[in-house]
Amino acid sequence: MLLPKRNTRKLTRLVTRERRPVNVVGVDFISTQATKYLLNQDEIEINCMKLRIRPYFSPIKINKCRQCFKHDHFTSQCTSSQLRFRCGQHHSLQEGCSNEIKYFSCQQHHYSGHSSCPVVQQKRKQLYKQAKIQFSQLLIKQQKDNFIYNSSTFPSVSPLSQEINSKLQVNSGFLMSAASYHNASFSTNGGGDRGRKPRYDTRNKDIGPPPHHYYQRRPLSPVSVGDVCNRISKVSFDNYPRKASTRIRNRSAEPHQSDKPYDNRPPSVSAIRSVVPDRLKQDQLPICSRPDSGGTKGHNITLYTNHFKCNLPDNLAINQYTVHVNVFKRGKWCNANKRQHNRFEIVQKILHREADNLPFVWFDDGNFLYSRELLLDKAKTYEIAIKNQLYQLAIKDMSDRVTVADMWQYVQSKTPYKRPQDLIRMLETLLKQTIRSRMVCIRNQFFEKNQTLYDSGPFQNSGFALAQGFYQAMFVTQIGPTLTIDTKCSCFYRNIDMIHFISIYLGRDITINGGTMSHDDKHVLSRMKCLDIITVETRHTNNKMVYNIRGFGENADSHPVTLDGPDGDSRKMSVTQFLAEKYQIRLKYPRLPTLECVNKGAQNSSFIPIELCFVEEWQIVDRSLMTTEQNAEKSKRSILLPKIRCNKTMTIANERNFNNDPYLKHLSMVIDTNKMLQVKARVLDPPNIVYRNNRIVSVTIGKWLMKGNQLQQATRVHKWEMILVKDGKREPGHMDMQKLDEFCNMLPETTRRYGIQMNPHFDTKIISHHEIRQCVHDLHASGAEFGLFILIGDCPESYQTIKRCALQEFGIITLCCDLGSIRKQNNPGKLNAYIENVAQKINARLGGINSTISFKKIFLDQPKSDGDVFMFIGADVSHVVVSERKPSIAAVVASVSPTSTQYICRSSEQRPVNDKKYSLEVIKDFQPMTRDLLHVFVQTNKQYPTKIVVYRDGVDEGHFQKILDNEVQALKNACLEVYGHRPLPKITFVIIKKSHNTRFFAHDGQRITNMVAGTVIDTTIVHPRQFDFYLNSHAGALGTNVCSYYHVLYNEIEFTSDELQQLTFWLCHTDVRCTKAVKCPAAARYAHTVAYHARYFEKEPYQTTTSQYHSNRDATQDEDDLTLEDIKSNLIMVNKNVKNMMWFT
Repeated sequence: MLLPKRNTRKLTRLVTRERRPVNVVGVDFISTQATKYLLNQDEIEINCMKLRIRPYFSPIKINKCRQCFKHDHFTSQCTSSQLRFRCGQHHSLQEGCSNEIKYFSCQQHHYSGHSSCPVVQQKRKQLYKQAKIQFSQLLIKQQKDNFIYNSSTFPSVSPLSQEINSKLQVNSGFLMSAASYHNASFSTNGGGDRGRKPRYDTRNKDIGPPPHHYYQRRPLSPVSVGDVCNRISKVSFDNYPRKASTRIRNRSAEPHQSDKPYDNRPPSVSAIRSVVPDRLKQDQLPICSRPDSGGTKGHNITLYTNHFKCNLPDNLAINQYTVHVNVFKRGKWCNANKRQHNRFEIVQKILHREADNLPFVWFDDGNFLYSRELLLDKAKTYEIAIKNQLYQLAIKDMSDRVTVADMWQYVQSKTPYKRPQDLIRMLETLLKQTIRSRMVCIRNQFFEKNQTLYDSGPFQNSGFALAQGFYQAMFVTQIGPTLTIDTKCSCFYRNIDMIHFISIYLGRDITINGGTMSHDDKHVLSRMKCLDIITVETRHTNNKMVYNIRGFGENADSHPVTLDGPDGDSRKMSVTQFLAEKYQIRLKYPRLPTLECVNKGAQNSSFIPIELCFVEEWQIVDRSLMTTEQNAEKSKRSILLPKIRCNKTMTIANERNFNNDPYLKHLSMVIDTNKMLQVKARVLDPPNIVYRNNRIVSVTIGKWLMKGNQLQQATRVHKWEMILVKDGKREPGHMDMQKLDEFCNMLPETTRRYGIQMNPHFDTKIISHHEIRQCVHDLHASGAEFGLFILIGDCPESYQTIKRCALQEFGIITLCCDLGSIRKQNNPGKLNAYIENVAQKINARLGGINSTISFKKIFLDQPKSDGDVFMFIGADVSHVVVSERKPSIAAVVASVSPTSTQYICRSSEQRPVNDKKYSLEVIKDFQPMTRDLLHVFVQTNKQYPTKIVVYRDGVDEGHFQKILDNEVQALKNACLEVYGHRPLPKITFVIIKKSHNTRFFAHDGQRITNMVAGTVIDTTIVHPRQFDFYLNSHAGALGTNVCSYYHVLYNEIEFTSDELQQLTFWLCHTDVRCTKAVKCPAAARYAHTVAYHARYFEKEPYQTTTSQYHSNRDATQDEDDLTLEDIKSNLIMVNKNVKNMMWFT
């Protein structure tokens, strides 16, 4: 019999840190009749009721009265009169206090509550000790999940709870950190109804701590566990209302390490710690679940993937302890900055020495130590001397405890449950322990330290070199944890001195003439992009020091420094004199400028001579700083045939020898590296391509031929011109002009064959770079419909100028071709294929339609979809580490035709409000941009879209919730503005991830090949519950295919797996620039192109306000609690003549 819902108020239950219940604390009912009803039953079964109370350790909040300044009660309990905060005496608060500062409790000269006060320190030690004892009791005293109580003892509190109540005292910090889970049901036969809704709705939600101001209004005194439970059950600490549309939560950059005492130090980011993002909090919109068990359409195949199954014991539990690694400096223990001290080596030596006293533990090179066993009865500090330097390992407290059972609960349960990223983080750290000493660990990439770097060919004398390595990371999948291994090839800065490095950049030896640099050289150095990114190290002091570069200073002979003498006097001298006097260093090139260097997180700069600075080793080079030849060489070494990549992956897995790793053995963890994981896949049917007169062309292996067909809707070109742009280095030769004549003669003829009526008579000009603007002006004034620019030589500046002038200033469509590409078409067939591609671009840019696809076949199972009007949106953000001078570019592209072949775009630039540098993931202006695109759609089609599908590119898993809270809500708000009282469209929001490390291999028993176009994988290695899949839509050209990964955040349209996979695959065939399937849907690909090209529309870089050749680098780089208000954005305006045309194809 079920207990009536109206009689139930709440049930409160105490659980331990790992969510195991200790006992029932209390039950409240609406009336006495309900209690009598329960007591008349033979037994009562209680299910699914949790109230989690988590002890709070660090920082300990000491109770302090604001009236008498004592530490044993709160202000609300004080009966004393008001004392003065400054002197601790009784006199009027209106009088000014001139007494000396003194705290009456210890009679020392400091304010009340200062951290150096012995009274405060003693109180803190007592609270720390008490909290650890309490937590150990909670861990030991565990019972089963559900209990069946006799009616004679229920609902009275059991002796176990009374015992804990008598021992466990909590302070306000304890209550502030309490996290409750409330979802109660009562029954007498195993079923039950949910209790009445509490004051704040907590059903199916994780309830976080209340806002800080809640406790400022209501001081709390020490209470028992039972009292805590009663208070929490009355006021639920659910998510308080806040603006989800303006909230961004970013992972903080590595905080600055200083010489402050470790108690006040923020946690640091580990060099070898896992890069699994911090756990997400549930906000307004949940990430959607998989609608079914996977798709069924297509014919089935079996593939191999570079995932390896990981087996963990079900009873495995790992404890996480907060630790501090300190160095004794200037008479006190300070944080051992990992830029100056090898923290991992220090801890490893201590652990090796204390192997008999400590259990098996491992360190993450940051602030955490992990162990299977409890360390509560072990010593808390360990000291060691290394190279005449004293270090200390301080084990503070247990900060977390995770179990494999929790992970399996997450994988197998369909209800919300704690994400197991903490366990994955701990295991990834474990896997890095044995290779830490011989390999460089950069996030999840590993490179042998002693390997010979490739610095030949295009990398010779460049300051760059290539290194081979591998990628390794763990994932939680439908079959549990798996380990992914893949090959890696990355470009690094060489570990050379800065004189050599700058000489390479300037193309000359800067030490000539004694190091005197010209004004032009200094100006070039001030615009040296890599100086904003790289770090340098110095070796002239006792310790290795690592700095960021902020800019340049005067030369060493001129730059003044102040040297403090032993008697307190100070002297001014040059940097040259300072180094000679303090370090006995004589500079070779004192006339070279100094580098303005700064420690990360510091404000004060140090001016160091260039000859004493070296490029820090193992820094990855940004691709944008590499030449075309260098990028080509890197790609050549990265692109491997499927057989070679598969064999290399297996070799890496076997060389890692996981199953003989002592760390894995200790956890009884086994990784099956005998063979790659097999997964089931399906090959989807491709669409039919429709050309003019409904002529249908079939797709074969991701490609189709346009030969013999005409474009669906071709345009007419009455007037156009061809302009040759010289790069200033060479004039076009006779062979070049002959090839251009052949190209010009074939272009009108070929375009006419495909239905484009193009005037065969056109003007030809040859101009230089500085004549581009005038040429574009004349082209627009003459009434030409478009201009064809032929670029002679490598001239990116000319390309940028053409696009900026044509699209922003004058509003005319242009198309740029490279003479080198035309020259490579060495036979009529290749040249015809090249011109065919040019013809498709011309037609699309001028408003034509190349081909169409019918999507009705996808939705045959949904009769109601016949009247639906679809709108497809693609969005992307192109950014590096963004600053005031280097904005992030956001682009949104949307279809404006019922055939989903014509698109328009809007873009904006996003800059930080201050001078900080960070990458901006969220599109701030998503609402105004989508609102404008919706207006154009309605004006063009005279109808409103009923379903909107968004493909969002370039988002990592750690930012999914942030995108869901901001961009999905922004799109909904835009629809509200445009639709008014009309029915709103349904929205599906899909994330595309093209850069991942999962690879698939097809094996027919004889050879290893690429998977074919249309292959989809949505089982085994995908997310246990959320809606995601891998889709390989394109045919492989070189190397191993990298398919796209799709993760659905929001599915209001209620697509099934088959429908969304088929729709996505077919949309990959709608790119107007080619006759083959591309890697992702055309809308997302266009958005990526717009985000890249919109940089040409930026204003000139912001000028710095310091020296003439000073960088605008900010040393702090904090990203704490970023909101959209921290970002300023500007819509990038394009000329109205081309605003709603496909100029980006």
